[in-house]
Amino acid sequence: MNKVEIVIGEKKYNVKTDESPEYVKKIESVLNDQINIIANQNKRFNDIDKLILSSFVIVDRFLKLTDEFIEYKKDIYEEIQALKDAKETSDKERDEAVNKAADAVIEKERIKEKLLARDNDREFLNSQISKLQEKVSDQEQQLLKSEMLINELKLKNEELREENEELSKERENFTKEINFMNNTKASLNGRISKLQLRLNEKEQEIIKLDKTVQELKSALEDKSLTGSKDKDIDNLINKIDLLQNKLKETVEALAAKDKLINELKNNVEVLKVKFESVNDEKERYLEELLMVNSDKESIISSINQLQEKLSKKEAENFQSRLEIDRLKKENAELMELLEEATAK
Repeated sequence: MNKVEIVIGEKKYNVKTDESPEYVKKIESVLNDQINIIANQNKRFNDIDKLILSSFVIVDRFLKLTDEFIEYKKDIYEEIQALKDAKETSDKERDEAVNKAADAVIEKERIKEKLLARDNDREFLNSQISKLQEKVSDQEQQLLKSEMLINELKLKNEELREENEELSKERENFTKEINFMNNTKASLNGRISKLQLRLNEKEQEIIKLDKTVQELKSALEDKSLTGSKDKDIDNLINKIDLLQNKLKETVEALAAKDKLINELKNNVEVLKVKFESVNDEKERYLEELLMVNSDKESIISSINQLQEKLSKKEAENFQSRLEIDRLKKENAELMELLEEATAK
């Protein structure tokens, strides 16, 4: 126990207390300050009045502070209770969070397994897509080759068509020439027939004249005719010479006609041979054209089949892309869920 001497209102007091001297001096200072305040307010108060009023003021402050302390204590208690409730709620939430974290870890592992399976599926789909793309590239190359072949066949077909048109024109020309030759031949045959008839008539006339000349010669030899007969004989001889000259000219003309006819016949034969050759060549070209058309139809059919296959492959590729997009979206949702679970 400490013994402390204090001075209150100019009076000394000895105080025994368990408190420290500093604490006791502090109480002394507070009492003296309050007494001085009351003394300064009213000079008529004596020491007891000052002490009583100071005690009243101090007790008032003490009571107010006690009430404030009680209120503060009550608030503290309520706050502590609220903190306890909050702590309990927090503990529950923490337990729930721990349980959710455990569930999230399990879900995370499940999502990882699912993602791994999806990755495997995606790799398989990527490999399938790569194979399909390679097939599509091969088919595109085949299609390009087919188009090039079709263009070549079109060019060849165009050339054959032009050659066919030229051959048709040549055939028409040859036909016209042959018809003209046939008409000429028929005309020449008619003229030859007429000339032969005339020749026969002339030969008959010549035979008759020869007979007449023989008769006249025999008559001259017999000298049984008169002078007037000599003149007639001379006239007849002159006529015979003229007829012989005409006959000679006619024979030469007939020989020239025969030569021309032979030449025309030879030309006709040459034209026939050439026409037959042209026909054979035309038939050969037609057969080649038919073969080319058949090959063209076969190639067009193959191209149509390739186009159908290409369309099917494009549809399959489109479905594969849709499936890949769907898998990407599902993977994105799973990744978001995984990130949310990891964040918690």
